[in-house]
Amino acid sequence: MSIRISTEEFLKTKVNTDLKELSALPDLINAGDIDAAEKCYADFVRQSLKPELFFKVPVPEQENTWKRPCETFRDVYEKLRHGEVMSCNFSHDFGTPEGIMWESNPTPNDYYEWPWQLNRHHEFIALAKLYRDTGDIEIARLFIRLWRSWRTQCDCPENARFYETWAFRTIEIGIRMRYSWHFALHAFYNSGVFTDHDICDYFASMWENADRVYRIHSGAGNWMFMEMAGLYTTGLLYPWLSDAQKWKSYALNTVREQLINQIYPDGFQLELATGYHGVVLENTLKIFSMSEAMGEPLPPELTRSMMPGFDMYVKLSAPDLYAPGLNDSSYAGVVPWCRKAADLFPEVPYYRYFASERETGTPPDFVNTYMPYSGMAVFRDNWGPDSQWAFFESAPFGIGHQHEDKLSFLLFAYGKRLLADTGVFIYDRSEMRKYVLSARSHNTVLVDGEGQNRRGRYRWKQEEREKLSDLKVVFADDYDAAYGIYDEGFGAQYIDVTHRRSVIKVKNHPLGLKTFYLVIDRLTANDGIEHTYSAHWQLENVPFSASAGLREERDTNGVADEYSGPKRCGAVITADYGDGVTLTLLSGDNYSVTTGSFSPFIGWRTPDVPAPAIDFSACGVCARIVTMLYPSDEGCPVKAVLSSRDVDNTAIKLVLKDGRTVELQEPFE
Repeated sequence: MSIRISTEEFLKTKVNTDLKELSALPDLINAGDIDAAEKCYADFVRQSLKPELFFKVPVPEQENTWKRPCETFRDVYEKLRHGEVMSCNFSHDFGTPEGIMWESNPTPNDYYEWPWQLNRHHEFIALAKLYRDTGDIEIARLFIRLWRSWRTQCDCPENARFYETWAFRTIEIGIRMRYSWHFALHAFYNSGVFTDHDICDYFASMWENADRVYRIHSGAGNWMFMEMAGLYTTGLLYPWLSDAQKWKSYALNTVREQLINQIYPDGFQLELATGYHGVVLENTLKIFSMSEAMGEPLPPELTRSMMPGFDMYVKLSAPDLYAPGLNDSSYAGVVPWCRKAADLFPEVPYYRYFASERETGTPPDFVNTYMPYSGMAVFRDNWGPDSQWAFFESAPFGIGHQHEDKLSFLLFAYGKRLLADTGVFIYDRSEMRKYVLSARSHNTVLVDGEGQNRRGRYRWKQEEREKLSDLKVVFADDYDAAYGIYDEGFGAQYIDVTHRRSVIKVKNHPLGLKTFYLVIDRLTANDGIEHTYSAHWQLENVPFSASAGLREERDTNGVADEYSGPKRCGAVITADYGDGVTLTLLSGDNYSVTTGSFSPFIGWRTPDVPAPAIDFSACGVCARIVTMLYPSDEGCPVKAVLSSRDVDNTAIKLVLKDGRTVELQEPFE
């Protein structure tokens, strides 16, 4: 069933007629004079809106690809005149504005995000801004044609779940109710084309939207902040609606609770996705800015509750002042977030440090980062642009937008992103989308070619917010180290193998080696069956060279006996990142390189760029694979890395090109 509130019912039941200016509505409706009732309400709206306050709020960045980057709002207007719209970077021409089918899907791959995101109505802001700049009445006429078309076609469902329906999914309601519909109303209400009936019908539809998201919304995740931002804004702007105060109070209380319930104690939102963490902050800030503009300040404790969320970007910041693109997220600029934080918390010097791009303020009083609940560690040299930065995670799976990437490792050094997540891809059913979700696109381990599979069995429980991850860290003078474990199965058959990974940053080496990293993977087959284990490294699309490493004969003297087993042929892989910067990967295990493969789908960077994937592999019931990562701006002096496959062994031998050898011991398993 659907809800369709007539203007008569709206004026009769959804408006506060205790107000003197609206007190005539009941008598007019009871007398059947709907035209007069509509005029009464429309005149009140025209007198009550406060565009001079509303337009103080900056126009938010309009997310997703609803127009091409080179297109102006005038270009959008010209396309809309003949019914052409763009959603998710795909354009379709319906022939006329009235011909736009708001719940259709003309995409060739039936991309379900297309109609959803079309119903966010970014075009309404484009038309409204253009009208405010030009005063061209034809723009207002076009808007009202589009609005009437949408209103005629799209019915609000009464009880559909929050993610069901095309036009009334609750995330879309939140997005259009937090700004685009209000922007259009405040721009066009006095244009002369917004008739009395249009104004009443517009408000009736806004009531349907707000009522739906009040009654039915997501239970957690970033959606809830968009839903509540829309609900709060609608109640704030139109206090004469009978439910306005209820909507405001509910939305504000929900946001206050969710800023606690959805943030781990160490500051990361439960989805553990850098971008969606930003959605939480941004929508809360939208509530702040709209309230301030309308002269209704919020309680200070709500502002203070946002600080851990801003701190997350500081904790993860790389030397280029970006936080890594984790899970379904791209890299996130730390500077814009710290500028927002510095406005709210001017007394915090490290916000000013990042907001000014290191010109003022002071850096944090810590260098390395340890987030015990989010399961993330960052190794740094310092907070300057010349620092090395290494990221390791042994994180919970999160509540949404997850990638199968536990125990992944990222690296930034010498001004370059050397190891990074493969990237994100549109939320379709393509092989590339499946790839970016999988362990095959991340720097972790594969078993028999299969990746991690937490998604199939995982169910979130709220108590997990208070649960420590299995990440362990040590920060010392000569090394930093982190350790984590994955034991939740590989592939669709949940191959029962336990993966333990240690990451060691070796610094201040006595032989003069630059800072380097050792990644030690221990694999144990709990099913007692031999498997093929691959330490998997997805490089950028850069030139590389590959050569076989040393062969080491078994013998019985000294340290060489620790590497007992058959003859081992390792590998040296050197990737050239330009400007003299290289990353060399060395291992004593056999290697393979795969670039741009479709079967299996591996060796890519998004959106469709072939890039080398390196695998160092070993077979057995148990195995230990050691990978050395040597970033440098003057080449790698190490010729080979030798290690035992015995999972209980902790020795590692480096063979330098000048003939010297280095014996190392892992500091902990």
